[in-house]
Amino acid sequence: MFNSFFKNASVFAQFLTLLAVIALSRIIALMAGSLLILVKFGFSVDILEIQQHIADYPDMLRGIQFLQELGVFIFPAVICAGLFSDNYKEYLHIDSPVYFPVVVWTSVSIISVIPFLNFTYYFNRQMVLPEALKGLEVHLQEMEQSAAQLTEAMLATDNWEVQIFNIILMCVLAAVGEEFMFRGMLQNLFGRFVRNPHIVIWTVAVLFSAFHLQFYGFVPRLLLGAYLGYLLYYTKTIWIPVVAHFVNNLFGVLSYYVFQDDPQRMQEIDTVGTGATEWVAIVSLVVFIFCFRQIKTETSKI
Repeated sequence: MFNSFFKNASVFAQFLTLLAVIALSRIIALMAGSLLILVKFGFSVDILEIQQHIADYPDMLRGIQFLQELGVFIFPAVICAGLFSDNYKEYLHIDSPVYFPVVVWTSVSIISVIPFLNFTYYFNRQMVLPEALKGLEVHLQEMEQSAAQLTEAMLATDNWEVQIFNIILMCVLAAVGEEFMFRGMLQNLFGRFVRNPHIVIWTVAVLFSAFHLQFYGFVPRLLLGAYLGYLLYYTKTIWIPVVAHFVNNLFGVLSYYVFQDDPQRMQEIDTVGTGATEWVAIVSLVVFIFCFRQIKTETSKI
């Protein structure tokens, strides 16, 4: 695919190629998003005005997000995997077999670790930057609030058809796209440069967490990213971290859908594992470790 044009190029050259493909693909996705706005609102509309208030147009927001998932993650990952290898499926670990027991243990592990991640999120939010960086801290808070508003705009619906699209967009496409890019592409690419797999996995996890631009959720997302990296390392298939990513996102999407009219209950779910329920976080971690050991055991049988 794509004639493996950069197969023998240096890691640095391949990394620059990846960035170039992502930039070009994102530009195309942005142009497609602008065209979508023009088709929806007419060619005389102020595109910038719509984009600045995109949270007021959730259907349009979902459409643009769909294009971004394809343009920033899926297409660049597949294209570059073809440029860097003779077999893009093998490069991304797409064609490796998936075994049902591993899928089950992976799904259980993700659900079980949520209280522990809530615990780490609580302490992450207690972090305060030095007074000299107060402006940066305020900016980071504003970015998180903006991201939260956009997410809520997409999730807020009582229409089951829209909810199905939300699951496809925020669970299926997000899981496939981000895992293809971070675990399939970057973990593979960095693995050519750094021989220690643990360094590679945690480096990609840092990039994964930083990409989301949510400083106060950096630690739990870092830990989740590392776990996804280890899932690929041990199972040798991209679909297991995709499953884990999907289940994690699905839990959030369905929880919001069910409790969107009961914010107090939603708050209770988000804080399980903190305060008086810190013991749940400990149990959560123990169960998670057991599940991970089971995954490694099942994988070793293959």
